[in-house]
Amino acid sequence: MVIECRVVMRKIVKTFLKAAALGFALSFIGIVVWTGWVIYTLPDAGLIATYRPEEATEVLDRNGIVLTHLMEDEFRIWAPLSEISQNLQMAVIAAEDDTFFRHEGINYKAAWEAFKEDLKKKRYARGGSTITQQLVKNVFLTREKTITRKLKEFVLARHVEDILSKRRILELYLNEVEWGPGVYGAEAASRYYFDKHATELTVAEGAMLASMLVNPKRFDPETRLTRLKHRQQRILNLMRTGRLLTQEGYEQSLATPVVFRHEKIAPQFPIAAESCHLRFLQSAWMAVGGGARLYQAGHKIRTTLDAGLQEYLQVQLSQLSDRAPHSDSPPGLLLVEEGGKTLAMACVWGLEEGVKAVELLKGLEPDSPRQYRVVEPGRFAWRSLVIRS
Repeated sequence: MVIECRVVMRKIVKTFLKAAALGFALSFIGIVVWTGWVIYTLPDAGLIATYRPEEATEVLDRNGIVLTHLMEDEFRIWAPLSEISQNLQMAVIAAEDDTFFRHEGINYKAAWEAFKEDLKKKRYARGGSTITQQLVKNVFLTREKTITRKLKEFVLARHVEDILSKRRILELYLNEVEWGPGVYGAEAASRYYFDKHATELTVAEGAMLASMLVNPKRFDPETRLTRLKHRQQRILNLMRTGRLLTQEGYEQSLATPVVFRHEKIAPQFPIAAESCHLRFLQSAWMAVGGGARLYQAGHKIRTTLDAGLQEYLQVQLSQLSDRAPHSDSPPGLLLVEEGGKTLAMACVWGLEEGVKAVELLKGLEPDSPRQYRVVEPGRFAWRSLVIRS
């Protein structure tokens, strides 16, 4: 009886070992096939060498002052790394990837720690991605949180590090990354949040922007300012401990007040076509200027318009009573012209308002060589505004 039991046990163990070996072999083959498929379906990393993201087109007045931007879904203005403040560069590296200049695309320690935390919490709780990984994810991949995407991200990051310099990777990342609803890249973010160029950002402002990268909605300065300030302080502390900031610079940055664009009375950078005549301009140029390509090409279109005179016109027209749009009176364009060029324009509603506006302006400057007239937006030669693009 004992001998029979031993024989049965040996058979069971032998069968189990065979099944385990078969299972291991099949799993290994499956992993090899899956890895091969992932690598086979990788995008061409070499494309990163000539990559440049889509940009909004800037509409400038005759002196180069920005009047508006032509864009579709993404507000982005390209800025070379030399025109992005070192304050922002240092803050982003401290916040997102403090080993950026030492690794070769992957921070294995951070990736392992993130993997352990994800296993512990049974969800994707921590990223662990380097700046290079984030760049390839934004350029080549989707945002889905899967093992397949992560493997592709690892492989592509290593390839990109072989193709581009660290400075070029950082430049692309700072121009590609999202900073808010439809706001992409450092220059657009600087204008959108602080009404200034990216090269002008202070340490405090740079830390603010770096704080938003992890989740722009969660750290929106208009709705989550207290939370944003707490994270800004954390980033400044990381910069100090990483010797990117002195103790004096740290304390000074903490005490420096930050003024956001939405707090300013007269911002210098208009972000969208908020005025009636600029909306007409966008529609007209979309029809004659290449359609959606106009929104994505990053052109700078210089016009005959004068920003100072444009502001003066708006101020004077605000004196007219009852300027609210009337649905039964389609808008016309009041033009200010001189020497055959249109220097300023504004919408007027109805013939009566147009007549009043012209009389008002002529009365203010009776000896001015400027002419005033009202036309239908559809009959205006919008191309005549362009000096060059």
